[in-house]
Amino acid sequence: MIRAAQVKDAEQLSKLMFIIWNDMELPFIVNNDEDKVLKVIEQSIVDGDYRNHYKHIHVYEEEGEVAGFINCYAGDKEQQLEKNWLNIDFEESFELEGTPLPEREADDGDLYIESIAVFSEFRGKGIASQLMTYIFDLAKESGYKQVSLNCEVDNEGAMKLYKKLGFEPLHDRILSGHAYKYLGKQV
Repeated sequence: MIRAAQVKDAEQLSKLMFIIWNDMELPFIVNNDEDKVLKVIEQSIVDGDYRNHYKHIHVYEEEGEVAGFINCYAGDKEQQLEKNWLNIDFEESFELEGTPLPEREADDGDLYIESIAVFSEFRGKGIASQLMTYIFDLAKESGYKQVSLNCEVDNEGAMKLYKKLGFEPLHDRILSGHAYKYLGKQV
């Protein structure tokens, strides 16, 4: 079942986001220990209006457990959402200059998929595809013409899934020193 994320999901969502941010080798992840990072991510999901705030997230729930999530928002709001990090009164101290994701990722006018992840024990069940299809419908209902995301160029599995779902490469981006393709799908 797909539903809007709730505050009670924050701990599980922080674990999924950690996987993504760790793979991106963000300085925030590299310069702080995992427990601290998980607590900070969890707080950013609940407090403030940061890009990974729970109100931007939908979860796939299986037998009462969060199996995966998709996080998306209007591309033209990305920069303000990122700045909102600076307004969160974090309970943990951590090493980070500025914000975790300062580089521009989304194009204006798009419903931008910031991240999508599924816990390993739930993979292979089509959960990511179902979350994406759900977002396509949501985007269309909300008046968006395009859904977009960034995919690391060497992530062949994800690239294959996105192309199967109708995404087309639009341009290249370098984010946190990694090469990405900016992909879009008309809805």
